[in-house]
Amino acid sequence: MLRCAIVAALVVGVNAIAVSAVWAGLAGFWGALLGMLTVIVFSGVGLFALHLSRKASPTAQLGVAMASYTGRIAIFGGLLALALNSDTLAEHVNLTVLGIVAMVVVMGWMAGEIWAWSRLRVPIYDLDEEVTA
Repeated sequence: MLRCAIVAALVVGVNAIAVSAVWAGLAGFWGALLGMLTVIVFSGVGLFALHLSRKASPTAQLGVAMASYTGRIAIFGGLLALALNSDTLAEHVNLTVLGIVAMVVVMGWMAGEIWAWSRLRVPIYDLDEEVTA
């Protein structure tokens, strides 16, 4: 699922970078690149954390997912606060392009995840456990 999501995000992101570079110049290029990388890292870390806990119980996986999401939100919030107070970033990066490209890449990432999930072959019952009536 991670592979499909990354491929979809990269396809959407690279096209968005090209359009942004033509539309907004070098600042648009850097904004689009930063937006794409932010989404891929943010979303990739979450899926990777779930991948590492794939053999755990569903309750443990929920805990891992919630802890991963909380940690990523806290880190992202801190980075966002630094970015909004950075004059250098505002000079060299088109922040509007960054936001738009980030939203577009999130949609691509989610489309890749949904596409991969719809093709998983998950059994609806467990063959290893003995049935008792």
